[in-house]
Amino acid sequence: MNMRAQCDAGGIVSAGTPYAADAGATVLRNGGTAADAAVATALALAVSDPANCSFFGRGQFLWRDSEGRVDAVDGTTIVPLAVTKASVEGFSGAAIPGLPQALAALHARHGRLPLAQVVEPAIRLAEAGFTPTQKLRNVWAGRLDALSRHPAASSYLCENGRVPAHFTHPRLAALLRDFARLGGDVLTHQGRAKALAGDIRAQGGWWHPRDLTASAARDGEVITGRFRDCEVTSIGRQGWGHTLIQMLAILDALPRFGPQMTPDEARRLVLVIRRALTDRPQHLGTLEPRPEGVELARLSSAAHAARCADAIVQEMADLPPPIDLNPETLATPTATLDQDTTHASVLDAQGNCVSFTCSIGPHFGQAVTDSTHGVLLARSYQMETRPDPGARDVTEMCPTVVTRDGKLLLALGAAGSERIPGAVMQVIVNVVDRNLALPQAVAFPRVTLKGSTPRAHRHAGAAVIGALHAWGTPPELSGDGHVNHLGIVHAVGVSPEGDQVGAADPAWDGAVRHA
Repeated sequence: MNMRAQCDAGGIVSAGTPYAADAGATVLRNGGTAADAAVATALALAVSDPANCSFFGRGQFLWRDSEGRVDAVDGTTIVPLAVTKASVEGFSGAAIPGLPQALAALHARHGRLPLAQVVEPAIRLAEAGFTPTQKLRNVWAGRLDALSRHPAASSYLCENGRVPAHFTHPRLAALLRDFARLGGDVLTHQGRAKALAGDIRAQGGWWHPRDLTASAARDGEVITGRFRDCEVTSIGRQGWGHTLIQMLAILDALPRFGPQMTPDEARRLVLVIRRALTDRPQHLGTLEPRPEGVELARLSSAAHAARCADAIVQEMADLPPPIDLNPETLATPTATLDQDTTHASVLDAQGNCVSFTCSIGPHFGQAVTDSTHGVLLARSYQMETRPDPGARDVTEMCPTVVTRDGKLLLALGAAGSERIPGAVMQVIVNVVDRNLALPQAVAFPRVTLKGSTPRAHRHAGAAVIGALHAWGTPPELSGDGHVNHLGIVHAVGVSPEGDQVGAADPAWDGAVRHA
């Protein structure tokens, strides 16, 4: 297993690209707070991971300071006010950005350095360029056809019909310089809202200047729960923190996990994930209400968790015994276009931390850019099914902070749509119950449910994989890469010895850097 970790006391960053981790660590070394470093990291992700992050995208940010105070910034995307019908393709499905305002709000509330100093690493990265990492190149290659259909996107993101060998984005660098001066007003200054909206509308989109002038970051909903002797804090409403808290609350009523994953443990995890996904009040992949779903306020209640735990004990008793199954006989499922995100976690020298997740929808969002800046536009899942004007998108993001006795244990989150809460939950289990060091906890084999089919890491072992056959369908297997992954986790934390530690999931080309 490929594990990445580092320890230091001056601050640490775990992010989806080495370039973004470098940007955050640079800001920490220059005296920035975790919030400063998170802004630098997010902007560098918008440059170096265009498949999953865009300056015109969305994000959810969870801050905790060294005294235990918590703050959340909701920077989700918004449905344009002029929408009259469901929109999916190209410009017609493009949402109003939320990330610039969220980054400006996070910096204003908890930053220390001037914004220009925080933004500078991303500007340098966009101007000098970088070599795309291998897994990013693979995803990029899979979206070349879509990107090449739009002249502006093709001119910025394709090089003679191929993935650029060295990617630079000077126009994005210029926009970031404006952001360094203007902060959250960057999309409205000197007629930019009118020009941007006119450009998008001329190409089939719904944007209007008032969408941009009225857009603002909001306070995120902070929710808390417990697992064993730990407090777990995440984001609700616009994210899936309720589902994560529910999973952990159910597991808290069930036996502790041992040092190795057993067949029964794997089945228990899948049943907990299935229960939590079934209880969601919206259909997966859409925001259509489910009449049989459980309202968010009840999802993580102790009474509901106890009922779920009792039902899972009965289901476990009724499952057939594991079958003798050779994992080598199971084919890896065909790779498909995946809905994805990117996550980063930051911890500074004073013990303040930020856990944040960014997204633009499926890889490369709508696969179109604005004409002036060449910035990718995010897909709005709300616009696909319930295009309510002004509605804010709900995503599966759940940036999370775990503490024990008031002291930071973990700051983490994941990429992977509905796989996110299950992946975060299992890393928490691996640290709290299995007593694994953070790198081992992130690389430890995981299981999940995709549709009605169980999935497992191929290195989970024949016994675990055979146990997942209990539902009558051969489980799908995932390697250590990004194809059909089981969630991509990036985490930082404090070890029992007091060291700052970090881990980047081997399913992507992320990295850990210390200040």
